Amino acid sequence: MTLKEKVNKDFIQARKDKDTLKADVLRLIKTEYDSFLIDNKREMTEAEEIHVFLKDIKKNNEAIDYAKQVDRTDLIEENQKKLAILEAYVPKMMDEREVRFFLAENGVAEMSLKDAMKFSMQVLDGKADKALVSKIIKELLAK
Repeated sequence: MTLKEKVNKDFIQARKDKDTLKADVLRLIKTEYDSFLIDNKREMTEAEEIHVFLKDIKKNNEAIDYAKQVDRTDLIEENQKKLAILEAYVPKMMDEREVRFFLAENGVAEMSLKDAMKFSMQVLDGKADKALVSKIIKELLAK
C-alpha cells in the first residue's frame, strides 16, 4: 500500500470515527497531493510524498516553538497532537549518532563542503534532518 493510499484510507476512517483533528491533518495532506498532481500532471514519487509530511512536520515544530514563546499551552497541545499524527506516516529519522557514523564511514571528512553536502543530501534525503546533517558535516570538516 502506498503512502497516498494509506492517507486516503486513514482519512476515511477518521471521518467515520469523527476524529476531526486527524481528518483535518490528513485533508491538508490530500490537498497537497492533489495540488501536486494538477501542477505537475503526474503522481508523486514516494520520496516526494515523504517530503510533504516532513514539510508539515517542520511547520508544526515551528508553530510549537512560537506558541512556547507566547506561552499558549492550548496551541502547543494542538500542534503536538498534529505532529504525532504526521510522524506516524514518515519513516524513523536517523539520530545524531547514526548520522555521524554514516558520514564518517563514507569519508565525508576528506571531501570539500560542497561535495560532502551534495553526497549526503542525496543519500540521506528523507532519512535524516537536513539541519543536523549540515551541522555534523561542518563539525567533521572543521577538524
